[in-house]
Amino acid sequence: MQIRTDNNMNAQDHNWEDLRLVLAIAQGHGLSGASRILSLHHATILRRLNSFEARMGVILFQRGARGYEPTEVGEELASVALSINQNVEEAYRQLAGEDLRLSGNIRFVTSDFIGQTLLPPVLTRFRQTHSSIDIEVSISPKFASLTKRDADVAFRAANEPPDDLVGKRIAVLGYGLYAHRNLLAGQDYKAQLEQLDWVGDDHTIAHVSTNQWRLREFPNACVRTRFDSLLGKFAAIQTGMGIGFLPHFLALSDNNLVCLKSRPENWTLDLWLLTHPDLNKMNRIKAFLSCAEEVLTDFDLSNITENSAPPVFFER
Repeated sequence: MQIRTDNNMNAQDHNWEDLRLVLAIAQGHGLSGASRILSLHHATILRRLNSFEARMGVILFQRGARGYEPTEVGEELASVALSINQNVEEAYRQLAGEDLRLSGNIRFVTSDFIGQTLLPPVLTRFRQTHSSIDIEVSISPKFASLTKRDADVAFRAANEPPDDLVGKRIAVLGYGLYAHRNLLAGQDYKAQLEQLDWVGDDHTIAHVSTNQWRLREFPNACVRTRFDSLLGKFAAIQTGMGIGFLPHFLALSDNNLVCLKSRPENWTLDLWLLTHPDLNKMNRIKAFLSCAEEVLTDFDLSNITENSAPPVFFER
C-alpha cells in the first residue's frame, strides 16, 4: 500500500472517520450506498473522499460508468477498515457483556405478527417484575445485526437462525395454504391452484419451504402481490386478493378463510429467542430471556403448532 508518509503528516491526518468513509463506499458500491450506511448526503461523502485522497496522495476509487470501483490501494484500505471496525464492535460487545446490572436498556427486534401476538404478554410480565429496565422494540421483517449491536435480543420465526447467535427454540409455527371463501365461490374446487392469483413473500424469505414447494409444484403461478410483512399478507388474503401461505393460528382468527392445503412437506417455521454470546451473561438479558420463556411456556401455543392444522378444503 503506497500512501504518502512525509514529515508534514500529523495527528489530524489519522482519522478513523476517513477509514469508515472508505469502508462505506466500498461496501455500498458507491456514493449512494455509502450515503445510506453513514446517513450523510452524497455530496458530503464526495467532498470528504476528495479531501482524503488529496491529503494522502492516493486514488482510492476509480470513477466510471460502473460507479466507484476501489483501486488496489482502496481495496487494501477498506480491508484494514473492516478489520478495525470488527475489532471495535467486538470490544464494545464484550464491554456490554460485563454490565451485570438489573437496570438499563434492552433493544429488542421482532416481526410485526410476533409483535402483535406473542410479545405483549412477555413485555407486560417483564415490566411488572423489572420496572427499572427499559425496552426498545423495533418491528422489522429483517434480521437486525446483533453482532453490530443493532439489537440485544431478537424474537424471530426461522428454521436456520444465524450461526453467530445463541438462544432457544420455543415453539413451531405450522403453515397452510389459505383463501377467502368469496375468492373460491363458483369455481371448480378441483381446479389447478396455479390458475388462481397468489399473494406471495418478497425475496428476503423466498427460501422457506412453503415458497420452495410453490416454485416446484406451480412454477407458472401468478404471484401478483408480494409482502415483507406477514400481517400485510394476511390482510391481502382476507380481502380476496389471492391465495397464500399463512400460519394456522393467524388464519384461524378469520372464519372466512379456507384452508386449501396443509402440511404436505413440513410447512413449518421455528420460533426463536436469540441474543449474541457476548451479551448472554448480562443479567438484564438473562432476566428477559428467562421471563419470555416462562410466559410463552404458560401461553397457549397449542393453536399455533403444526398439530393444529384445520381440515383441508380441497386437495390438488
